[in-house]
Amino acid sequence: MDRAPRRPRRERESMARLPLEHENDPATDPAILDILDRIAASGFPKLNVLRALANKPAALEGFMGFINAVYNNGTGAGFSSLTPKETELAYTTATVANDCHY
Repeated sequence: MDRAPRRPRRERESMARLPLEHENDPATDPAILDILDRIAASGFPKLNVLRALANKPAALEGFMGFINAVYNNGTGAGFSSLTPKETELAYTTATVANDCHY
């Protein structure tokens, strides 16, 4: 079975990039700063995925609500029925099952 040759990487289309919002950038919207500050105060790390979602504050608010419901059982108290080892096993299993490399 003949396949078309792959184009070199530089010739392929690149993925669109979203700017990351930072609290030390004076151009950052105060509403975004408020959300990032609340995330920091909760102890949740300000991951780059959250900084990218901050481009749409409503999306970030919704995502953080989802995270709170899943990881904290909606209590905000860090409740989970899984031990840290079980949590890591779930992450690793999902990564392998979905052939993720991140």
